[in-house]
Amino acid sequence: MYPPIIALHGNFGSPEIWDEFPIQGIVPVDLWQYSGLSYPKFADQLVEDFASNGRKPILMGYSLGGRLAMNVLSLYPENWSGAVLLSAHSGIADISDKDARLESDLEWARRVREEPWDEVLRAWNEQTVLANSPVWPCVEQLESRREQIAEAFDNWSLGRQVDLKASLGRFTAPVLWITGEDDEKFTQVGREMDGIFRDFQHVIVPNCGHRVVTKDVAATVSAWLEDRELR
Repeated sequence: MYPPIIALHGNFGSPEIWDEFPIQGIVPVDLWQYSGLSYPKFADQLVEDFASNGRKPILMGYSLGGRLAMNVLSLYPENWSGAVLLSAHSGIADISDKDARLESDLEWARRVREEPWDEVLRAWNEQTVLANSPVWPCVEQLESRREQIAEAFDNWSLGRQVDLKASLGRFTAPVLWITGEDDEKFTQVGREMDGIFRDFQHVIVPNCGHRVVTKDVAATVSAWLEDRELR
């Protein structure tokens, strides 16, 4: 049996996305209950909420959840027996690029608060990064969480995240990094992470975009867990 796998969903997501991951031990986290917190405060709270007196859990995150997971790993590297990071970004180094990203995310926060929900979802799913990716039906049920999602765009903007590459080197447990073949941007980020972690494997999923939370990918994760004896 695997250790508990603390699973963090992505933006416009919910814990239900992990229904596509039939792996024993997954503990889905509702990120929207934390979206008023900064990156460091989120890390503190997650560790407090999921502290283990037994086996160290595994931390898993997709997209936004992957970024949050890396922030946790950088601050609490000894608390986890492994990490699975799907379509994640370690941070932007260039200041002007960070400023541009923050400006974009604040505009998304405004749209989430003010515009018709179906129009916001349509615009979100039409982004280039989400090309060739399935649309999860659970997102339509998130309209009541508008304010929390808007807070997340602000507090967890990639423009507010430090470049984590240097600090992530302190995490010495096994890391599985997964990206879709059609998601060139995030696949390149994965290539850049090679050499950062001591025990690192990057899997590129054929014919897949950014949304890699699928049953086929779950099988890949299960095989990795067995191979690394994280059970």
